[in-house]
This record gives sequence, structure tokens and C-alpha cells, in this order.
Amino acid sequence: MIYDARYAAEYARLYIAPWRRKHERNVRNLRRILGQLAPGVQPPRWLDVACGPAWHFAQFCERITQVGLDASLAQLHSARAANPQASFVCADMARSVLAPACFDLVTHFWAGYCYLDDQARIGKLLENMIAWTRPGGACYLEVLLPGDVAAFNASGYARATGFRVWARTPDFVRWGYLDSGGRHQMMSPPLEFFIAPFQAGFERLEVEHDGAFMVHLIAIGRLG
Repeated sequence: MIYDARYAAEYARLYIAPWRRKHERNVRNLRRILGQLAPGVQPPRWLDVACGPAWHFAQFCERITQVGLDASLAQLHSARAANPQASFVCADMARSVLAPACFDLVTHFWAGYCYLDDQARIGKLLENMIAWTRPGGACYLEVLLPGDVAAFNASGYARATGFRVWARTPDFVRWGYLDSGGRHQMMSPPLEFFIAPFQAGFERLEVEHDGAFMVHLIAIGRLG
């Protein structure tokens, strides 16, 4: 597995510290979403899917029940050390490993779905996220579009690190990524693939590109 102990140990240096504006946007959006949850949700239950080191959990000291799900034991070791207040599950995010309608907020950052490298499995993840959200709850995920993947090699981050992407299909829906962890085999369906299920399952959908590499998709008001 690419996400071994060595790679997990350098994850924050590679993917937290250099992306300050993205993470500040995440925190602002999370505070707003948590503040909009229905009155009486005490404490709200928050599931972070593909949580990695659970950096986002560590930014919130409020009374929130936090559960992280990830397939990497090394990443979960870091997550537990940084977030002793949270619970963690080691599992495949494309499998229905949790009970339905258990969480007020379900998040998925850094387009971690790309690692599933299969459209049907990515679709199953989206189904899971919606199913795990209680009526009235919210989902927040970051989407990485093929066009933004195609532009990565010209970015300052790529120049600074030497990390590279390459096309596995001409449209960059299937692509590869080479960094200090090795070669990652990835898939990025178009935005419409994500919009359709969340529009059908929620009262309101917000979609905003952050001007860098991520589209922030926020679905509010899970329909019962």
C-alpha cells in the first residue's frame, strides 16, 4: 500500500502545510455547516470518509462526536495520535460498513475517491455517503476535475516538489500521479457524476471551485 508508515509520516508536510488557503476554506465551510444543523442536535455526529491523519477533526474543540474512516492503518495511527477524542474505523470506503442515517455531517476531502479507480466503486461511495447521512444532515466533499488534473504539471506545487501527473486516458478521467509515495492509479469522473445523486438526495446543493484544484460540493438538508 502506498500509504505506509513512511508516507503517512510525511503527509502533513506534503499536503497540509502547502495548502493553507484550501484548509482555511474547509474550516470556514465546516463551521457554517455545523452551525446550520437542526437545533437540538447535541452533540452532532460527524463522519470523515478517507480521513487520513484527520487534520480537520483537530481543528474543532466543540462537543462533536467524530468518526474517521480510512483504509490505511498508518494514516489511522497518525489520526488517533492527533485526535484522542475521536473514533476510527479501518475499512474500504466503497463498502457499506456503517449503519445508515447515523451522522449529521459526512465529509470527504482531497478527492480521495480518485484512489478507487473505478466509476462503479466511486458511485457506491457516493451512495454510502448519502445513506450514512441522517435526514436533515449534510455532506461536504471535494471534487477534483479532469481539467484541473491536466493542468497540475504547470503548477507551482509541481515545480517545487517534482511531483507529476500523466494521462491514462486522453481526457484525464483516468490518470496517474507520481510523488514521494510512488505511483498512484487514479480516476476523476466529471462534475455531473457527483451533482446528480446529491441533487436528488438533498434540499440544497452548493458547488464552488476554489480557484486552485478543488471543487467544494456541499449538500444541505438530507431528504428523509
